Amino acid sequence: MMSIKAVNSLSHYTDWTIGHVHSGALGWNGMITFGALYFLVPRLWARERLYSLKLVSWHFWLATIGIVLYASAMWVTGIMEGLMWREVDAQGFLVNAFADTVAAKHPMYVVRGLGGVMYLAGSLIMAYNLWATVVKQPRVASASVAAVPAE
Repeated sequence: MMSIKAVNSLSHYTDWTIGHVHSGALGWNGMITFGALYFLVPRLWARERLYSLKLVSWHFWLATIGIVLYASAMWVTGIMEGLMWREVDAQGFLVNAFADTVAAKHPMYVVRGLGGVMYLAGSLIMAYNLWATVVKQPRVASASVAAVPAE
């Protein structure tokens, strides 16, 4: 879609681009990192399993819903912003000032903030779960937990 000239001219320099980048950064990079930590921490500290799989589920859903709210709010404000920047009156003068676009985006910024708080809450749940895995789970005596077998 972004390669289509009309779409790109509407979304360029708006919050659409920021939302697009954040959806990838939070969704792809963030979730890959979370999964790697959930896999590695029990093995690095020789624990049989994570402290709580229910907390992993809470983390996943909070982060996923947070990303959807965050990115979709940015996409909506980007399209609205692009349309407002193009709006002209009968004489060809711009109708909206920069302050008008900022005021119109306020409700979506509230949604963006809520999404960010949900994502952060999920990350804090993960941090507690990993801490509890290291501190509260019993250590495994066998080397079968290690990723690389001992020779």
